[in-house]
Amino acid sequence: MLKFRADGSFRILQINDFQDNETADPRSVAFLAAILDKYRPDLAVLVGDQLSPDALMTEQQMKAALKNELQPLEERGIPFLYTFGNHDHDQDASLDRAGQAALYDAYAMSRATHNGPDPGTYNVVIYAADGRTPKLNIYMMDSNEWYGDFMVTGVNPSQVQWYRETSDALRRDNGGLPLPSLLFQHIPVKEVFQLLKAVPADTPGAVTSMFSSDRYVLNDAAEFLGDRNVLKENICCENLKKITGQYEAWVEKGDLIGAYFGHDHVNTFVGKTADGIVLGYNGGFGFDTYGDGDERFARIYDFKENDVTAYRQTTLYYSREVGTTKE
Repeated sequence: MLKFRADGSFRILQINDFQDNETADPRSVAFLAAILDKYRPDLAVLVGDQLSPDALMTEQQMKAALKNELQPLEERGIPFLYTFGNHDHDQDASLDRAGQAALYDAYAMSRATHNGPDPGTYNVVIYAADGRTPKLNIYMMDSNEWYGDFMVTGVNPSQVQWYRETSDALRRDNGGLPLPSLLFQHIPVKEVFQLLKAVPADTPGAVTSMFSSDRYVLNDAAEFLGDRNVLKENICCENLKKITGQYEAWVEKGDLIGAYFGHDHVNTFVGKTADGIVLGYNGGFGFDTYGDGDERFARIYDFKENDVTAYRQTTLYYSREVGTTKE
């Protein structure tokens, strides 16, 4: 059981885009050790692209790569959840999602429930310190693989239906009120574009999307909530031409207090859409892939049992936690 501490606090650490192989970059390892020891999260969420896309890996290579990420959690007794990113799916030809999930679940600290329609889609409830009252729910959602032309399929109908049914069941168990929930998935929904605005091509700092030559900056009319709201990379989200119904279900059910993503390694911002849905990018973690120069990121979320909706989020920087980068 995951539950709040006796003082009514609970801390979640988000990591995404480690993109590791069996020989991890020592800077990634040092970053992980530093933040685990300093911040002592109650739960870590691994939000996809744990594995490297550079080549098809054997199962033994995957085990070695994941050990770099999971053994530090295991040694410190920190529970973790995980889902898959597009580069984890790149390894499906070697080991499918069920096989990959078994590698994570071999660790005692895995708290994946696998109560959803696929190995990377499930939910876990966090209880009050008394261990009896549900306080916070975590959805882990597999955003699936590439579809072509850099457009991602997004979640499928069975995942959306599972989310609806789970949200309804949690509401019934919570006296008819939505149970406040966070959702983590690797690739963002298309509604992240609500946090952007189109600008002329010569606008300083503007980026494109993966779908057109249009240029964008952060929308100064939107409500931003993060402590680092930076747009530096072309936006890559789910297929713009496909309506999955996922975002629409979030709006309808009203339980989400935040949906957080990875995937775009140097985009780090959190904002609220016109429908009141909080969407957040977290920057990339690993040094075996590209990043914001020599900087890498993680994020922590701090909750209080008496009002989980008023949580605080904090961006963690490699340069602050470890120091200047060295090969």
